[in-house]
Amino acid sequence: MSLTAKRFLCLHGHFYQPPREDPFTGQVPSEPGASPYANFNEKITAECYRPNAEAGNFEYISFNLGPTLAAWIEQHAPDVYARIIAADRHNVEQTGHGNALAQAYNHTILPLATERDKQTQVAWGVADFQQRFGRAPEGMWLAETAVDLPSLEALADANIKYTVLAPWQAAEAVDVTEPYLVRLPSGRALTVFFYNAPLSGDVSFQSDATRNADLFAAGYLPNHLNHAKEQRGEPQLITVATDGELYGHHKPWRDKFLTHLVRKGAPSYGFEVCSLSAYFHRFPAQREIRLHTPSSWSCHHGILRWGEGCGCTEGDSRWKPALRRAFDHLAERGDALFEQGLAHTIEDPWAARNDYLALRQGWMTPEAFWEQHGKKGHALWHRLGKGHSPKDERALKRTLLLLEAQFYQQWMYTSCGFFFEDLNRLEPRNDIAFARRAISLYWQATEEDVQANFLADLAQAKSWRGGLTGADLYRQLPQVDSHLLPSAETAAGTAAAPRSDSAA
Repeated sequence: MSLTAKRFLCLHGHFYQPPREDPFTGQVPSEPGASPYANFNEKITAECYRPNAEAGNFEYISFNLGPTLAAWIEQHAPDVYARIIAADRHNVEQTGHGNALAQAYNHTILPLATERDKQTQVAWGVADFQQRFGRAPEGMWLAETAVDLPSLEALADANIKYTVLAPWQAAEAVDVTEPYLVRLPSGRALTVFFYNAPLSGDVSFQSDATRNADLFAAGYLPNHLNHAKEQRGEPQLITVATDGELYGHHKPWRDKFLTHLVRKGAPSYGFEVCSLSAYFHRFPAQREIRLHTPSSWSCHHGILRWGEGCGCTEGDSRWKPALRRAFDHLAERGDALFEQGLAHTIEDPWAARNDYLALRQGWMTPEAFWEQHGKKGHALWHRLGKGHSPKDERALKRTLLLLEAQFYQQWMYTSCGFFFEDLNRLEPRNDIAFARRAISLYWQATEEDVQANFLADLAQAKSWRGGLTGADLYRQLPQVDSHLLPSAETAAGTAAAPRSDSAA
């Protein structure tokens, strides 16, 4: 094998934006900070997604395209979307392996999720990927690379073969130029690629590192090779993992750097540019390693940044566990209503939830959904498509409303709501808005008021900057028709009863 074939470079781009849509209208509100564009999705498309797609960069790199971002691009920039999908297809045709990875659907911190939610997040991520890319995913990007063994078991259940982690997530010394096997409690194993942290940091934060692609390939890359392996003639992989928006949005003109690096710079200095899937098949992992769990790439305190709070963000972070408790209590009550409401129409409500995304998006017909999940003894199962009685119609409507409530209940755990330093920001407000949409759907389906206790819980989450509580942020959300939520008196807090952390 030639020198070129023994040095491999993979650049992975994590392309993701949180959902910005108002969950009642489906519209993205105007974001003044994105001017002259209407919102940040439009701005980042113009600065990053479009130029990288038009330059063909998606054909050369490894990437994941977050489902909520993919849905927006598909609708608002279909030509960009088509180029990204075609890039993966080109890799399949040329090498037999695609270069796109799936992503857990809502960018949820999986170690903080319930076992059922882990399964749903992975199942929805796989379903979305299959629909878009026309093939089953081999790799999956975990939000914030947050990992624990149950999360990896969920990936293995979905036939995912590998993921990407930071080197400090290994519990022992790691050679980042090769993949490793992580043995799971079930006896199965999952492959992990560890990215090169110093190089990834330089690309992300040191502007000088990415001013010249030739200098980067000639000077930066060789310094990160394992020279003992080099002497023995063994293959090795340098993996650089960053937010995809770095290339053109966070750092202007870095899309041009990327284009030159993958097409000319790296190959000229003896590096073969490849995808993770290509390397996975060509050089399977030979050694096993243990992981620090739970852990992530952007919190050196494990996953406290999204849970109890930690020194990764300034100020008083007590709002984070308070907000999470509010969501968790709402989810507990919502889950109970979901199970009760579907008891007579659906065989297994949780299996149905895992397939609901496909039904909702039109990837599965109602007939197929009901054939698979409908309770065989229920009239709906027998009469579907043959005309329903008013009673049947009510049961069908209630079932679909409860499934939709579970859909938005997943959205309220979007990790961005907990990432930053204060409660009074757009990201927590959006998560609270998704929770309100779930509350509305539970109300319409069952006439059960889960808003009152949610507001009482939200009142315990307080902004350290301005003093506003989560309940204040809830009341500031755009008004909706009165019949879509419990009474205005409850929303104003006058009927909200306090509850303990252990309340169901």
